[in-house]
Amino acid sequence: MVNKEEYRKITSEIGGIRISFLFDESQHADEIKDNGYDNSTQTRLRIHHGYVPEMNIKERAFDSGSTWALYRSGGKYVLQNDSLESGSPPDTLVVLEPDFKSGDIYSRNNEFNQNLFSDCLGYPLNQILMIILLSLGKGVLLHACGIDDGGYGYLFLGNSGHGKSTMARLWFENQATVLNDDRIIVREKDGRFWMYGTPWHGDFKELSLKGLPIRKIFFLRHSEQNSAVPRKGAEAVSMLLTRSFPPLWDKKGMEFTLKFCAELAKKVPCYELGFVPDESVLDFLKD
Repeated sequence: MVNKEEYRKITSEIGGIRISFLFDESQHADEIKDNGYDNSTQTRLRIHHGYVPEMNIKERAFDSGSTWALYRSGGKYVLQNDSLESGSPPDTLVVLEPDFKSGDIYSRNNEFNQNLFSDCLGYPLNQILMIILLSLGKGVLLHACGIDDGGYGYLFLGNSGHGKSTMARLWFENQATVLNDDRIIVREKDGRFWMYGTPWHGDFKELSLKGLPIRKIFFLRHSEQNSAVPRKGAEAVSMLLTRSFPPLWDKKGMEFTLKFCAELAKKVPCYELGFVPDESVLDFLKD
């Protein structure tokens, strides 16, 4: 049994984005900003177990049709782990203030155990919340594999089946560090673009949450021989966008994401990489 007193606040940092989860039932969400927590925290969320309140949908923002939906109610944003069309009440609600700096998580699960702290939201709300926070001028979440080869940062982008996990395995066997094989956060820092690992892996479980500058970007495709073709301008931006997780529900967020991808493609060399799934591609890239 986990002692509640030991876990009144859990702060998670992914890609430099800090989220604090508050378990003190005596504290209200509207008091969070005044309670002395450090200003580096992006969002502070109070957790409520054992019930989910009914919310009246005032404005739909986005409905995945299956696993999650986002809407507005009472001036706040509401994120739920089910489609609005399912007809069944959701198990989890995240009610966010308009500035996204604070809010509440409601869960029907009333168990208080260690598993709650490894991921207080669960899939897919964990990643949707990160996409929302990144779209506020912070960065983007990419469908990508990130590799740290002795301080040299390679970013391999691809959709399902393009070879991200294969690339992760090959580099790992070659003593490189795999940040993640499926979800990578990219942010701008001191005029350079950095990539960060996330805990949301694909098939490869040897992950790192560290960050480092991106030296080169590769758009993956399987091939009978190793080749790299430079991609620039609008073509590179389009390839980045189609391998990103954009905030489709938010006009300003989409404008930021498009601008961010344009700057990323401008400042970091981009290539379309046709590769053979064996160690020969590593020699090819290092040359």
